[in-house]
Amino acid sequence: MFKVVTVPGPDVTVDVSVIYRGWYEVLLTGTYPLDDVTWQYPPGAALAVLSPALLPFWEYATAFFVLVLVCDALVLGLLLHAGRRPGTRAAGAWVWVVGVPLLGPTVYARYDLMVTAVAVAALLAGVRRPRALGALAAFGALLKGWPVLLLVGVRKGRPTRAAWTSAVLSAAGLAAAFALWMPGTFAFLAFQRDRGTEIESLGALV
Repeated sequence: MFKVVTVPGPDVTVDVSVIYRGWYEVLLTGTYPLDDVTWQYPPGAALAVLSPALLPFWEYATAFFVLVLVCDALVLGLLLHAGRRPGTRAAGAWVWVVGVPLLGPTVYARYDLMVTAVAVAALLAGVRRPRALGALAAFGALLKGWPVLLLVGVRKGRPTRAAWTSAVLSAAGLAAAFALWMPGTFAFLAFQRDRGTEIESLGALV
């Protein structure tokens, strides 16, 4: 349905219909994938994997790709909106337009664009609302870790304290909610050492 250009190399989009779909089925039973070492994601990743349930009229992979496309468009919209502010430029939007296609099909075969949408929203909110940045960074970190780095760039002084306090409280509350939601919330920590090299990692290039 979405295939426009064939790119040389392995078809990583199959991961959605096989791996993600398998996790989806397990998560629907009310537990994290405790018997699958490839599950090495923070607890919030369950929301991304389960998100295709929002579009039940499509099969899993199609619904997932549509939602990633929506997140892609959302990020572009946020960057365009930010570029209209006084004293700013639309360079970020152009980098996004050019950069995402250069990443190849892998970018749509992972839930990273969903995480990026949260991170970009956090950055833009943080210009005036450091507490909102902290809360969104915490939510993003529980999706895939790296958005916590957004806190490093907060202006020193009161904004830093506000952002970090909000992040810590939000992370604690969300982590507790995930732990109550289903068992195995932090099993991914033990799986990190058992998983092999990912195709998109630096190690896979060697």
